[in-house]
Amino acid sequence: MNKFTNAAIGVVVSIFVALNLYLMYSEKSVIPKSVYVGEYERMSAKEYKEVLPKEGLVAPAETFTVYTSDSNAIDTWLVREGDAVTTGEELATLQTEQADGQRAVWESEKEALLTQQSTIRSTISDLESGDKTDSSNSSKSDRTQTDDDTKVELNVDVKVDVNQTGSFAQAIAEAERDLADTERRLKVVESQLDQNSSNPALISPTDGVVARIIGESDQPKIVIYSNEQVVETYAEDEEWSKLANGDPAVLDAKGTEGTLKGSVESIDQVPATPNEFLEAYKTLADKKVTNPLAYYRVRLSADEGEVPAPFGTHVNTVITTNVAQNAAAVRTNWLTNAGKDKASVWQLDKNGYAAAIEVATPFEYLNRTVVTEGLASGDVVVHDTSIRDQESAPRVFFPMPMDLPTKAEWKAFGWKNYFKVLLLKQP
Repeated sequence: MNKFTNAAIGVVVSIFVALNLYLMYSEKSVIPKSVYVGEYERMSAKEYKEVLPKEGLVAPAETFTVYTSDSNAIDTWLVREGDAVTTGEELATLQTEQADGQRAVWESEKEALLTQQSTIRSTISDLESGDKTDSSNSSKSDRTQTDDDTKVELNVDVKVDVNQTGSFAQAIAEAERDLADTERRLKVVESQLDQNSSNPALISPTDGVVARIIGESDQPKIVIYSNEQVVETYAEDEEWSKLANGDPAVLDAKGTEGTLKGSVESIDQVPATPNEFLEAYKTLADKKVTNPLAYYRVRLSADEGEVPAPFGTHVNTVITTNVAQNAAAVRTNWLTNAGKDKASVWQLDKNGYAAAIEVATPFEYLNRTVVTEGLASGDVVVHDTSIRDQESAPRVFFPMPMDLPTKAEWKAFGWKNYFKVLLLKQP
């Protein structure tokens, strides 16, 4: 009998316990639950910066190419590579008998370049007006022929096609790059035509440095770097989307003392054309890119105007792409529903419940994500997978703090005070 009674009591108690557990923890239970959370942090506000380190090179702000159309036109070279030159300085004298023919070439080229300049400006104006109803296709061909000795043939062809789904910004950027190149060439030609015709010579169009002399060719030329310097780097793949004109930068040129402050001057919207600076950058960066065409030229200028280093010097640059003042930072793996510039975190409210809130997350900092909206200094953020399984905001409890006083603190407090606290329950 006793055995039967004990067994019955055991069964009843088991059913009672199971029923209570079901009522408490089933999905339809309305009984508030407490969830143990082992990870939590109290937020503090500070300044956070997102930076983009890049390899850079000291480069000229502008590059000019002075040339003739006849390999026999050069009489004497007056400069060497590396020489400093000034505006209007003679670079090479021309054969007198070839001078008239060369001047006719420059006259024809000037006319063609002026036409090209006007056409590109018109194209840019059409693109900026945003007229997407028709493709902008401006094309003009100008072929000028003087006598048989001059043999001038210039082709000015500008085409910019934009459809309904095309990028007008990219088309404008490409047209502006063509316009800048046209204006540089026009400046070179005009400087040649402004010289004294009785003493024909190639004339420098700017103050600068002779970078290269290519004399043994059908079209002898001199490449001149302007004195104005920039630091040239390249945004790879989607890095361009993080950059903006005016972003502050720190420049550290190899071989110089200290660093310089600077800023982003320009960001090209079209892939960079192959040149010696791009090839040098690829070697320095030594980074695998997803798209081999996705190198976008970025130019930085020093606040002091010049970098005290020669052209081609390697420059370490750090560009600040984002700054957040009085912001919090949450461990990135604590975020849920993370999207572009927003996510959710579990915040402890004043009643001890964990509630999911949406926060603004503009960028990451090390292994954390910076939060600019949704959290304030002093807020407590919690993290535990068990919280996510709850249908409503659960009440949470934390592990017991184990902050023991030091031996010196034990002695300084005194045994009488301990006696009062432990036994008498009074301070």
